[in-house]
Amino acid sequence: MEGPSAVGKTTLVAALARTAGAAVLPELDARGAPPPAESAAWFVDAHAAQWRRARALAERAPLAVLDGDPFKGLWYGPTFADAGWPGLDVVVPLHAAAVASGALGFPDLYVALDATEARLRARRAGDATRTRRGFERHLRLVDPLRRWFAALAAVAPERVLRVDTTDADPDALADAVLARVAELPPEPPDAPRLLARLLARLLAQLRA
Repeated sequence: MEGPSAVGKTTLVAALARTAGAAVLPELDARGAPPPAESAAWFVDAHAAQWRRARALAERAPLAVLDGDPFKGLWYGPTFADAGWPGLDVVVPLHAAAVASGALGFPDLYVALDATEARLRARRAGDATRTRRGFERHLRLVDPLRRWFAALAAVAPERVLRVDTTDADPDALADAVLARVAELPPEPPDAPRLLARLLARLLAQLRA
């Protein structure tokens, strides 16, 4: 599950847990991360650990929902390069090595949530339970996320469900997600090699 701040991830995740018994792995806690310029390997290792936890949850529940993209470094860092975050020249080899070793993989299905900026701002203003202190900064991620998921959908459309939450009902969204989950094929035995090829195709699509 991925999308910009205030897009409705938490609400949809809660609906999936309520209606389908989904096991939910919360977003990565990055409070122990090193400074941005030195953080690339830390985040790849941390996301690999999240990936292992998600796969373990999937063995015990109807489905596991991972809050956040395990490949976040490929679009977050380049977006904030002006703040010292590492670029693709640093993060791509780390992610490629993790995929090749089987330590990291692509989710069976990405649920990519999107909404208009006006709706995002309205949701932020209407939610007194969360401060969203980095909201303005994270609005910069909206376009990079759209490009990321457009590229992924171009090379692996079966892995992406793109959803506009601007005026959507959370329970209806949950039903749409579960319908796509029911259509997923079984994971092939040579998944690491297939996923390595998928990563290479995705990066080529992004660069193009």
